[in-house]
Amino acid sequence: MRYLVILALGALAACSSAGAREEEKYDMVKRQAEKVGVFKYRTLCPQSRAVADAYLEDRNEAKYQEWKLTADLDCGLASEPYAK
Repeated sequence: MRYLVILALGALAACSSAGAREEEKYDMVKRQAEKVGVFKYRTLCPQSRAVADAYLEDRNEAKYQEWKLTADLDCGLASEPYAK
């Protein structure tokens, strides 16, 4: 019985959404971009768009709206004259 519970928990942990996986990638990219600083938002722009797209595919409207706004901000800051 204990084995079945552990197996079920492992299966649930493996079922994270595509949006959550892309969000993890965004966090990794953000940590690396903050270390360098040059073209930070040009790096974050495509990754934040990927997160928004993944939540759209997941049909998670609340998260999609949140990440669409984040993507719009990141991409706006990536444009001239803000690009840094």
